[in-house]
Formats: sequence, C-alpha cells, structure tokens
Amino acid sequence: MIRSLFFSLIILLGLLAPPILTLAEGSEEQSPHVLVVYSNDEEDVDEYQRMLDMLVGHFTKKIEFVAIEDFKERDLEETTHLFYQGMVKENLPQRFHAAVESFDGPVVALGYNYEQLGDRFSFAEPIDIKKFNEMYLASNPEKKIKVSIQQISAIEPDENSEVLAWTKGGHITHPLVTKNDNNYYVGISEIDYNVSIILAETLHEVFQQAHDQHYQGYIRLEDIHPLVDPRKLKQVAEVLKEKEIPYMIAVIPVYVNPETGAYSHMSDYPKVLEVLKYMQKNGGTVVQHGYTHQYRATETGEGFEFWDVRNDSPIYKSADDPNPIKGPADFKAEEDYQKYLKELQAFEKSYVEEKITKGIHELSGFGLKPLAFEAPHYTMSQNGYQTVANHYSTYVGQLQLSDKDWETMDSTPYITNPSMLDGMTLLPETLGYVQPDNTEAMDIIMAKAEKQLIVRDGMLSVFYHPYLGVDKFKELLERLETLPEIDWIDLKEEEAMATTSKLTITAKDGEIHSSRNAIASITDSKLSFTYFIKNTIDKITWVMVGTGALAVVFFTTSTFVSYRRVAKEEWRDKVG
Repeated sequence: MIRSLFFSLIILLGLLAPPILTLAEGSEEQSPHVLVVYSNDEEDVDEYQRMLDMLVGHFTKKIEFVAIEDFKERDLEETTHLFYQGMVKENLPQRFHAAVESFDGPVVALGYNYEQLGDRFSFAEPIDIKKFNEMYLASNPEKKIKVSIQQISAIEPDENSEVLAWTKGGHITHPLVTKNDNNYYVGISEIDYNVSIILAETLHEVFQQAHDQHYQGYIRLEDIHPLVDPRKLKQVAEVLKEKEIPYMIAVIPVYVNPETGAYSHMSDYPKVLEVLKYMQKNGGTVVQHGYTHQYRATETGEGFEFWDVRNDSPIYKSADDPNPIKGPADFKAEEDYQKYLKELQAFEKSYVEEKITKGIHELSGFGLKPLAFEAPHYTMSQNGYQTVANHYSTYVGQLQLSDKDWETMDSTPYITNPSMLDGMTLLPETLGYVQPDNTEAMDIIMAKAEKQLIVRDGMLSVFYHPYLGVDKFKELLERLETLPEIDWIDLKEEEAMATTSKLTITAKDGEIHSSRNAIASITDSKLSFTYFIKNTIDKITWVMVGTGALAVVFFTTSTFVSYRRVAKEEWRDKVG
C-alpha cells in the first residue's frame, strides 16, 4: 500500500511541475570597447591591472589587456577607449607612440611614461614624485578621503586643462586626474580601493555616461550551514521581512567536523532547512558559499575551500597528498614546467567543478535555489573564477587579484563586469561586516559608507553573522537607515542564473524557475532523494496511523452507541 501511494505521489508531482525552460539569448547593446596597454615587471597582468579591470567593467563588458611589448597597431581596430597603465619606467616602442597620436577616441594614461605619448599629453608638464595623504574630487572638495602617505607623479597642467580630482599633502595640492580635450592623465598607476573611489567617479566623465545619483546595496547573512541556530536565524529573517528588505543568504550546504571528519547535511537538521525555506519565500535569495567552506582538517566556516593556505597556492592537489608542489627550478626545460602547470590547473578546475555542481544539486534537491556564488573568504584563483563562470551569472563579494598571494584582494565601488570574471556580474561587498569583538564595528561600517557616497552610483553592501543575535542586527539596520535611500538588491529581480549539465535555475521578475521539475531536482542528489523518500514514507505512515486511529475511535464510538441502544431497548421491554 505504501509503495502504491508513493508512486501515485510521484506521478502527481510530475504533472504539477512547471515545464522545462528554454533560455533565449538577448542581443547585447552597443557598448564601449576598451583596450588597456600596460607596462609592468610581470609576464602577465597583475593586481593593479585587475583593479582597473573592475573599474572599467562598470561601463562595458568589452575589455582587453595587452602588454606594451606585444602591442600591435591592429589592436586598436575596434577600440573606442584606450588606456595606458605605466607601472614601471621604460622606453615605449615607437609603434605605440604613433598609434596613440593617430587614435581618435579618448585616451587615459596612468602613472609613468605618459610624456612619451606625444602632443596629446603635452598639457601635463612633469614635476617630480610627491607625497600625499588626502584625495578629493574637484566637484566635491568637502568630502576628503584620508589615506596613509602615498606617492604621486606630480604635474603642472596647462591653462586649457581641467583638474577633476586632487591629492593633498600638508598644504600642498597636486592633480590626481587631469583632463585635456579627450585625454586624461592619472598621476597614480598602483590603484588601491581608496584611489578606486575617486577614479570610479571620474570615469563617468571618460565614458560620457551620466549615471543617476542612485545607491544600490545588499545585506548578506553569512556562513549559514546545517549547524547554525535556527531560532537566531529566523529572528533576523523576520526583521527583514517586517521591513520588506530583500537580502541574500550565503549557504554552505555541508558542515564538516574538523575532529572526526563527519559530514552534516541540511537533511540532518530539518529545522534549519525549514527556516531557510521560510527565508527563501519571504525576501531571501540563496547564494552558494562553497560546498564545505573548508580544506584539509579545518572547520566549516573558518577554513578556506578554494585556496591552499599552507602552500599559498590554488588547490593543486588533494588535501591528503603529501607531495610538495614543484616550481620552475625543479624542471630542466620551461616547456616541461608549463606542461606540469597545466596538469595542476586541470586538477583545480575539476575540484572546483565538482564542489559547485554538488552544491547546486544538493541545495536544489532540498528546495533551495541558488542564484549567485561567493567563494569562502573571497579566495580563488583566476582559473577558479573562469570555472565558476561556467555555472553562475553572478558573483558576490570581493575578488582575489593575484594567484601568488591570497591576501591580495580588493573590491570595487560599484557593480561591474570585469573581464577577469569571464562574463559574470560582480556585486561587490564594500562596507565589511559587524566584527564580534569590536565595539567600533558599526562606526567603521558607517565611515566606509560615507566614502561610498562619493560615487554617484556606489554600492552599499554589508554582511552579518546571525549568531550575533537579532539585537545587534537591528542596530545595524538603524545605522544604515540614516544613509540616503538604498535600493536593496533582490537577486530574483536581476535575471540571475545557476546551471549545471542537468539543471538550470533562473530568476526573472521576482520569480525563480527551474529547468527540472521537483522530482527530477530531488533525484539530482542521492542525499536529497533519500531525504525525500524518508519524509514521504514518514508522512504516509502518519496518515495511515491517523486513519487507523480514526477508525478505532469510530469503531469504539459506534460500539458504545449500539450498546446503549440495545441496553435501552432491553430496559423498555422489561418495563413493558
């Protein structure tokens, strides 16, 4: 009987499930085509080119990078905007000088060697290297950004130039961004986050895109794994529901015990799963935050997952592999090392692929539909990002900018589509989080927010750990409410997407759609299928128990009533 009921349920769910979706490709609007030519000491782009990539990606998805020694005139054939980023002093090839002179679009030069670019930059007479500790926009001099002492290539602009941004050291000011016709000089090539705030605003001038004064933002509830406290989680969710604020839930599907190595899944903690489903129905959207958020014998939520901290390298081998990672010095020929490196990168790609696919299938099988990805501790190699891009349209958080050092990471002041993300949209985290033991944590967040307001379309994004409790969260919201109005991002409204070879999850107009019906999604994960079977059998059993109990009550009541009726008739017979 249980078997027949179970198969009837499967057939019913299959009939009620939505049809498989077919995604149509939309036509991409015309946008600028940017070429960045760079001089540096690296063989490839470094973290400073990637910072520029994030800034430019706000205005276009068409961004290419080429080293100065590899530049060819034909590289400019489709280019609308040319950037030159001089990280080191060197003699530029004549072919590049000539190409800049004949190029008819805007040219932006950063750092060294700009004086070799001909008449276009004769407006900027070099002075010397100077120091500063403040920056500000010429259009908004009251809002100064204080920084540690830095250096700038100071210039004296001619009278036909316009200074868009300034640096200040003591009482002395020097131009940071100077405009002359459609040529721009930036006195700094090493872009950090503070510099990026000023450049983010001035680039609106370069690209002639007058974006509205409009601030977007998001709240992300962080490190939500099976062992979190469901009561505290729901309390925070109820506050957000009451205020009608959409938000993100960074979910780790599996908790790994660092001492025993035991795995705990959402099915092991149904109360947490129940709260997550409640959140998804009431303003929350799931972001896949890795799969286990750990590597080797580290605790979920504390460990790294896509970066080998012990070797400070990408995940090039399994956690239990004792063999050291080889370097170029271990090979007689460079081609042998490159072959070895490709093998390491293939292992990393397979590792990332498996983690992401398992996560999507497991979450979906439990009824949770992820729409974006966030790497644990924001650490991941460039190869890793390209692998993620095969599965997600949206990335959340900060970006690691170097494959040599995980601590080389940063953010950008606004939403962007940098080339390093291979098509993914970056929703940057800009304000940090409420640090548990820091009494000034809220003040630090608000100070960062004030900087973000300098950018006309800056992002105001923050994350919070629900284990800190609902009171601190209410305090955070109260502080954020003192800022200008924030348009809180709802991923369900952003046409975000997650996909594997079996499944595609899409969002549009506030609704989440799946290419597979409920039963098919459940079967994508053995764990979720087992959980579904168990729950179904439990429910059927309870129905049968309930039905049996009702039958007993009915039989007992009927017997008692019948007995009363017979007894009453016998009494009447005796009396009569």
